[in-house]
Amino acid sequence: MSIFPKRAIPGKTVTIHWNFNISALKNVHVFPWVRIGIKDPNGNVTMLFEEHVLGLPNPINDVTQEKEQSLKYLNKNVPLLLLADYLSGACKREQLIQILKNIQSGRHYYFTYTIPKNAPLGKYTLISEVHSSGEIKYSKTAVDDFFFVERITLNNIVEGEKKNAVVINHSPEKTPIKIVECYQNKQGELKTKVRVFEIEPLQKTTIKLSSNKEFLLYNEEREVLPLTTSSSYLLRNQQVLEIHKKDEKTYLLKKDKDEAYQLTTETKQLWEKSNGLFHKDEMSEIEKAIFKEMSSEELIQEINL
Repeated sequence: MSIFPKRAIPGKTVTIHWNFNISALKNVHVFPWVRIGIKDPNGNVTMLFEEHVLGLPNPINDVTQEKEQSLKYLNKNVPLLLLADYLSGACKREQLIQILKNIQSGRHYYFTYTIPKNAPLGKYTLISEVHSSGEIKYSKTAVDDFFFVERITLNNIVEGEKKNAVVINHSPEKTPIKIVECYQNKQGELKTKVRVFEIEPLQKTTIKLSSNKEFLLYNEEREVLPLTTSSSYLLRNQQVLEIHKKDEKTYLLKKDKDEAYQLTTETKQLWEKSNGLFHKDEMSEIEKAIFKEMSSEELIQEINL
């Protein structure tokens, strides 16, 4: 079995892949009772699939002789994520060759599970049971059949000789994080420094800060947590077309309107600053007035990470 993604947060959805392979059947059929489900960290079970699944034997090759060999199986599209997942697990790498052989002969099932917003954090395990003739067969990849639900929050920023951020890992499992520090070099180019490590479960962790533009990324880097007291940033409307004329004048053009906005020196400065990393509280009084007007025209927006 495979799970995508292996790390999620409450409110998101994970996809579970199950392969029913009966290519080895000869002269008999099977009709097992299949149960696929998820067990949360508290032991509560949610069943995603409980049905009988019919498996019929393959035809004998020499029964019919045709000039051209007919297709034995319907074409099945297997996502690259599936192959990548089998390369990541300890037991799955050993089975990869066999899995590749069974891609067409297997029957692929996909189930989705939306994690409740109030779901417990921690390790979720998959249930895979194939009941046939009183016996139960479990997943061959059971050791890797799990995913994590996690959440990290910023507790506070500690000012002093050195600035520190205190974050809380609300999960009962260790959680990998990436700290990204943003800075500009002498040429004005945006550069980053990165630290990657795990934080302990159910604990506060102190992170040393070197600038006011540092971010904590977790949940396979899908979740971004600004390590600052203000999480409000200005971002120019990414659907507005920016046109530069030879007379050095700049115009903004909305896709759904024929009219254009001509930027003045002051409005152009705020437009260029609003790159998604410019703090709202860094605006001057003049910029606040300009922002109010440009925001009302939906040219610049306030975003919260």
